[in-house]
Amino acid sequence: ANWSYENSFLFADTTEAYVLETAGKHHWAWERIGPGEHRNISNGISIRNNWGAVSKDIQSVCRENGWWDGTSKFDWKRAVDTGGSVEGLESCGGREASGFAHLKAMKANYDSMQNAPSPRWWVEQMANILRDEGSGICFRDRYGFCSTGSQISWLPTLPEEDDGRGKAAYHFFTGASDPLCGTPYKLFMFSDPFLGNGKEEIIFDHDTGRLWNLWRTRAVNRVTVPAPLRNTLSKMEKEGLSFLHSSEEDSSTFADMVKDEIELLGN
Repeated sequence: ANWSYENSFLFADTTEAYVLETAGKHHWAWERIGPGEHRNISNGISIRNNWGAVSKDIQSVCRENGWWDGTSKFDWKRAVDTGGSVEGLESCGGREASGFAHLKAMKANYDSMQNAPSPRWWVEQMANILRDEGSGICFRDRYGFCSTGSQISWLPTLPEEDDGRGKAAYHFFTGASDPLCGTPYKLFMFSDPFLGNGKEEIIFDHDTGRLWNLWRTRAVNRVTVPAPLRNTLSKMEKEGLSFLHSSEEDSSTFADMVKDEIELLGN
């Protein structure tokens, strides 16, 4: 394809997050997202004048090209994205705008609660957001391609102060494209063994390549997911999410859930 765009990256741990954005081959800026704040990105420039640092010489480059006056607070997006113009600067559309609106609404809902919600509540809220097809967050056959996969990570703070499920980190993957179609989020444990008898490494992908192709084939051929199958897949997801507040060890591994899903799709 004869097109390109600047890119963004979001890194997060249990206490803070950072947005890193690139421009061209050599320039970048980062922004810190503190506790209690929310942020989303979408393949474009979004950092304004709240950056923590920018690449060497970028301000000189922007001043020399007339993209920055050299005296006001350096606005990364205005300088490198719109060439110093204010036209279109305050607006964002598609996934970025919808993602921001979703997070803002979720934060407002959280602030109105008398008691802190469960980890499962947060994960289910994010799952709903990631299934928003209208905005393109859930990318199905738009512009000739679709989402590769989807992930939700629960990263709580102070794990040593809680002996239950609520303070451990858990990760959920679809292992396939387009969660709106019906593929459930499945709990993946990074502690799952990837070695055989200790001598020979086993290379495998839990059969997610096959699962992805099954869902992709359905999407390309416009195959509708029957209601009974959709309900069964939804039940699988709910059972997986119940692990977040269970004191019992979960018997179904990620590989087990992928296998079950493949069998359901084959029937």
